Amino acid sequence: MIFPWLCFSRFWTKSSPSPNSVILSGGRVSGRSRRTCGCSFRKSAPTLRAPSFERFLLEGWESAKLRVRFLGWPIFLIPLFSPLTASSQHFDGAKAYEYAREFAAIGPRWPTGPGHVKAEEFLRAHFLRAHDQLEEDKFTADTPIGPVPMCNFIVRFPGTKPGVIVLGTHYETNYPLRSINFVGANDGASTTGLLMTIADQLRAQAARSPGNKLDGYSVWLVFFDGEEAIQQWSRSDSTYGSRHLAAKWGRDGTLNQIKAFLLADMIGDKDLDIQHETHSTAWLVALVADAARKFGYQQYFFKQDMDVEDDHLAFVERGVPSIDIIDLDYGPNNSYHHTAQDTMDKISAHSLTIDGDVFMESIRLIDMR
Repeated sequence: MIFPWLCFSRFWTKSSPSPNSVILSGGRVSGRSRRTCGCSFRKSAPTLRAPSFERFLLEGWESAKLRVRFLGWPIFLIPLFSPLTASSQHFDGAKAYEYAREFAAIGPRWPTGPGHVKAEEFLRAHFLRAHDQLEEDKFTADTPIGPVPMCNFIVRFPGTKPGVIVLGTHYETNYPLRSINFVGANDGASTTGLLMTIADQLRAQAARSPGNKLDGYSVWLVFFDGEEAIQQWSRSDSTYGSRHLAAKWGRDGTLNQIKAFLLADMIGDKDLDIQHETHSTAWLVALVADAARKFGYQQYFFKQDMDVEDDHLAFVERGVPSIDIIDLDYGPNNSYHHTAQDTMDKISAHSLTIDGDVFMESIRLIDMR
């Protein structure tokens, strides 16, 4: 028997700031333009916390065997604590990281640029190769630089129950930053990799079920275009893809089928600290918190309140239960956000494992409602 008090007292990490340590000035926080809207952050001195047992399993084991001494005797803990055991119990964050790496390697993906075309080709080829139900929602956005062609990608996994759960992210990068090699490893690529890996898991679940259907609601994955501002963040110059799709689904009645919309944004950050976005639907926030609690991930979720404008707002405003799962504190004093420092070394497979565990458990809990 392995006793809990054997437990790894030398593994400690810095905690997130307390909920009261954030000061917001200048009114509403925009998810895309914190520097221009007058947001300031003041962080308290870091405190120490013991990591969750899951974090220890996911991050602390480089070999398949751990040698410890218990009452003077060497013990080899192979089947209980091996990386294979951990990976079988958790979402495959390493795969999500690899997808994100491949996607970020495309380079900047700003609309009208060559990288944007490559990003579209990447998503199209991936889901067609997997024989998924893929829809390309092409439209022309009216922007400050004129008409800009854009494309949302929608991947559908049918379920046995009437109704739909929608998971979303954006995949393009910031047009005003097109000259600084901004690849958006966290801001776009990480959550694209996350949803691609969720698709792999949903596809495998459906393949094991009669009729190749999920046992529950249908799940649709949406890769939004045009979330970033073309010139300067405003309600009219941002979130082009989500505003277009929410309006389209409102006209054709699709919105009435949506049980919940979960948006992922900037949550590959190694120092994961997901805020409570205050526009988000209360029962869905509580449900996601329950999903995080199942895995002992509470320390990564909802320690701070923040008002964020993002792709969920077009759905919130049309009465769709929605949540923005976002970490808008990226790097020291947010110094990596919308800079050339948003690179793959700033994100981690561990954070993507946490994200994936919580998203998949949230789907299960919504199915049970």
